[in-house]
Amino acid sequence: MRLFVDSLGILRRHRRSLLLYHLFFTGLTLALLGPAVGALLAALEPVTGEGAISTGGIATFLLSPGGIIWMAATLTGLMATLTLEQAGMTVIASSVERTGEYRLTLAALWQTALRSGKLLWLTVLQVLGHIGIALPFLLLIALAWWGLLSSYEVYFIRLTRPSELWWFLAIAGVAVAGMAICNGWLFLRWSLAEPIVTLERTTVIGALAASSRRVHGSKRALITPLAVGAVLLFALPILFTWLFQLLGTPYLALMPASPRALLPAITAYIALYLLLMVAVTFALSAGYSVLIYRVYLATSGHSRKHHAVPPPAHTGARAWLVESVLIVTVLVQAGLVVNAFGTAEQVTITAHRGNAFVAPENSASAIHRAIKDGADYLEVDVRMTRDGKLVLWHDANLARLLGRPERISSLLWDDIRELDAGSWFSPDFAGEPILTLEELINITRGRARLFLDLKPDHNSRDLARRVVELLQRENAVEGTIIAAAQRHVLNETRALEPALRTALLAQFVIGPLDNGQFDILGLRYNQASAAAVARARQLGYELHVWTVNQPAEMSRMIDMGVDNIITDRPDVLARLLSARKELTDGERLALKLRNWLR
Repeated sequence: MRLFVDSLGILRRHRRSLLLYHLFFTGLTLALLGPAVGALLAALEPVTGEGAISTGGIATFLLSPGGIIWMAATLTGLMATLTLEQAGMTVIASSVERTGEYRLTLAALWQTALRSGKLLWLTVLQVLGHIGIALPFLLLIALAWWGLLSSYEVYFIRLTRPSELWWFLAIAGVAVAGMAICNGWLFLRWSLAEPIVTLERTTVIGALAASSRRVHGSKRALITPLAVGAVLLFALPILFTWLFQLLGTPYLALMPASPRALLPAITAYIALYLLLMVAVTFALSAGYSVLIYRVYLATSGHSRKHHAVPPPAHTGARAWLVESVLIVTVLVQAGLVVNAFGTAEQVTITAHRGNAFVAPENSASAIHRAIKDGADYLEVDVRMTRDGKLVLWHDANLARLLGRPERISSLLWDDIRELDAGSWFSPDFAGEPILTLEELINITRGRARLFLDLKPDHNSRDLARRVVELLQRENAVEGTIIAAAQRHVLNETRALEPALRTALLAQFVIGPLDNGQFDILGLRYNQASAAAVARARQLGYELHVWTVNQPAEMSRMIDMGVDNIITDRPDVLARLLSARKELTDGERLALKLRNWLR
């Protein structure tokens, strides 16, 4: 408790210098971070041969030597930023000189710059140390996956949860717990290395060794405050957002209905949120840095008394000027957020495997129901049998739905044409056959557009060619979208038929995207963000999100500005869009604000 009380005292005495340093350092970091991140992302191309990595190539990338080096460099850059900010705050916390906030802040920046070489080397050694500790545990998880689950598709595992999954989770849980304990202890042992490097004349190796000795000698007294500080550092922003949304609900209910009065009210509300978030972020960053410094004092034998710094003439006015600039900046940012809301909503509906919520996926019944429900597009999965028949089927094999291990690509059309593909869903659909792409085209012609997710297997590499030939033969190219998780499939499709629109489907994307690579990015909805929407607008591609089945998430995606929502429940989305059309502009803006805060 004494450590926390003393830390709060230091924080109170130097709050303005710490705030100024935090603002200056944050601005400097943002100015340098853009080019640095751009360089790291641009480095993906010589490492992978592609400008960006999507879901299909992420595992290969992460396990490659180049991928490991790239990840280590990225992690080092992130940790170096945090270490340099902490070092400047350590300098401020250790100051007992009678100087003003500005001079102390500049002194902290200067001393951090002088020590930056050692601090960067310290960061590199810390990152390498943590990677070395984590690697055996990560290897154990990889081996468990390879031995237990590698023969299954991820989608099959997620839906059916085979017994091997629980064994894997048990092994992975033990490995993660062991990694957390070992890396946590290493973090604790090296937690004092930064103030030692910043304030003492020693080598980086010597600082790490000294930190380990001091922490080991006082570990019982240090574990609790450092652990609490680390938890607060990560948990408090999330808790703050939740509390702000909870407490702000009554305020939102009192907002005026008129857009002219509503816009200033929403702007003020968002400005308050942003300002408080800046304050919370600063308090956590400065508080944790000061706590580490106070622990350093307790273990080093130093006894430094901190004196309140009497500000020289006009320093308070200059400090208020900086804080006023911060408030104005927040207000401008809030205005930009509100202006980005808009009231126009143009979202198209894609039925995921038809209406797979009320009928068997990829079946004729699901297709007919989705068309009736108002779907603009019908998303289906296309695979090819051994004899070249194009069929609608998601998984590589028949195991999940029919309990048979055979792969679609190894079977003849005659082997599966009589199979019952509906009873697994409900007896009402008994006898529902596996649908072919040709049958789908005939069902949907003139009623809805096609969104074809191609699923090539090792025995069906010419899938794209067969699909394009069928679309051309059936005069079904116009309005059709060809989607895939593999870029080479999209490249083959565009080469065969430039009039077809292509969509890259991804759980997430790492790296810069070239607007000439595809027409649509299909992103998992929990990875979608306002920044992703803005990037899509800038590069000229559409952003589609999948698979969104809850009305609240549908509403959030609409307010985010996505172009298309892929859902198992097209009827629910159609009703939601219809209901939103009946809202006034004021009601719609208030709804967008609630979703922005989520």
